[in-house]
Amino acid sequence: MRFVVTAVLALFLFPISLRAEDAHADWLKQFAYTPAKFDAQVEDRADRDDWKQVLVKFPSPVTTKVTENNTVHAHIFRPKKAGGAGVIILPIWKGHGLDLEFMIAGRLAKEGITALVMPLPYQFERAPEGHGSGDMTVSADLERTREAVIQAVIDVKRCAQWLVESEGCARERLGVMGTSLGGHVAALVWATDPEFKAGATVLAGGNIHELFWNESNETKDIKAELLKRGMTLDELAKQLKPYDAITYAMPSRKPGLLMIAAKDDTVVPIANVRALRDAFDHPKLIIYPGTHYTVGIRITDILSDLAGHFGRELAAK
Repeated sequence: MRFVVTAVLALFLFPISLRAEDAHADWLKQFAYTPAKFDAQVEDRADRDDWKQVLVKFPSPVTTKVTENNTVHAHIFRPKKAGGAGVIILPIWKGHGLDLEFMIAGRLAKEGITALVMPLPYQFERAPEGHGSGDMTVSADLERTREAVIQAVIDVKRCAQWLVESEGCARERLGVMGTSLGGHVAALVWATDPEFKAGATVLAGGNIHELFWNESNETKDIKAELLKRGMTLDELAKQLKPYDAITYAMPSRKPGLLMIAAKDDTVVPIANVRALRDAFDHPKLIIYPGTHYTVGIRITDILSDLAGHFGRELAAK
């Protein structure tokens, strides 16, 4: 009798499983990128003992109605003694500048790793006149938010192409990382593109719909607007699922991933970090005391964590 019940359940659940796999396959197509030739402008920016900084501008593979958003601005830190590895760094949501990302890039470059800082869609120079950096990246306009996430993932892949073809990086020695919003995008790239061999997320987690609903100062206005429209948390979860790293996370992507979190973070609660970690089958997680912002006092330790992680994972074999 037990065998019969099990068999009947399998018959019912198997089609559901297939439908879920089909949905995932369709969703993954949104992030597809076919490498193609493109023009680029290169400008020298800074020259230090360990690295040289250049700004590279090239067209995004995705064209939007906002002209400014259609150009990727890649800030590259070229080590004076490059070792063939490269890491793409994605910024926080509404930062006033790229100081944090440049700090990380400088540290990686000091270790011989080529670092590329890529502002996300609608950030900094990519924001149209009259809009602050990041205002249009994530907002109550869920359609535009989804499109921005898709564009960000595809832009990362074009940046990877640049690192390989123009910066001398080996395709099998590329990494991706980000902090806060950048960390969520980096996690999505990591979960959906196995060609990246090392990844790191800082202050990022899974079940991103909950982050819109957790009453943090960063998202409370978005939540209020969505509530006015009659949006529920369950409906938001359905709409954001294709753009959440936890949807695609698998144990096979555990190796090479480092996660860093803040114990008392209310923007990205530790429960969301742990949910994403569980989905990846428990990669290394470092938890520092502090909030989403006060954890910054541990920046020296975090820089060492990141440099050590990418140095090990992207070392020449």
